Amino acid sequence: MPQIEVEEVPNPDLNAQIMAERLAYSLDRGRHYRRAGYYILRKIMDSGAKGTEIIVSGKVTSQRARTTVFRAGTMKKSGHPAQEGVDRGVAQCIQKSGTLGIIVKIMHADIRMGDTVKINDEALAKVQAKKISELTKTKLEKDYEVSEEERELTEVEKMLFDEVEEEDVSEISLESEKELDEETKE
Repeated sequence: MPQIEVEEVPNPDLNAQIMAERLAYSLDRGRHYRRAGYYILRKIMDSGAKGTEIIVSGKVTSQRARTTVFRAGTMKKSGHPAQEGVDRGVAQCIQKSGTLGIIVKIMHADIRMGDTVKINDEALAKVQAKKISELTKTKLEKDYEVSEEERELTEVEKMLFDEVEEEDVSEISLESEKELDEETKE
């Protein structure tokens, strides 16, 4: 006995075969081909596709066959991204005047192309923070640079140093006053 398994498509608007069949059904019901084509195109692009191309060919409005192409976004035509990242769907619509062929191509947004640049935000933030800290450090060093100059004291400076007695000069301590008070009590 044959068994059939049915799986739900996560996003049917990004499945090219489903969208091609929807367009064929819409044309079968008598909708104008241009309005139906642009409707499907908008629906695909709103779902998050990077690019879409819809080709409708056959006797669309007259006895003469022609091809109409609807495009939006970017579409790769050759190379590895075109083979791997572009989903294709084909459908037919049989009308009184003849058969219409419908091809839908959808380029997904998550496909990696050769010309795409991807930036690692975490690594960039770390490098920027490191550069900023280096810049501020060098800026502080420049602002508070201590320079030792060897020169002779002027007459005024000599008089000031002579007026101050050693007993009046107190030592500068890095310890807090509370710690000093505790040490003196012991």
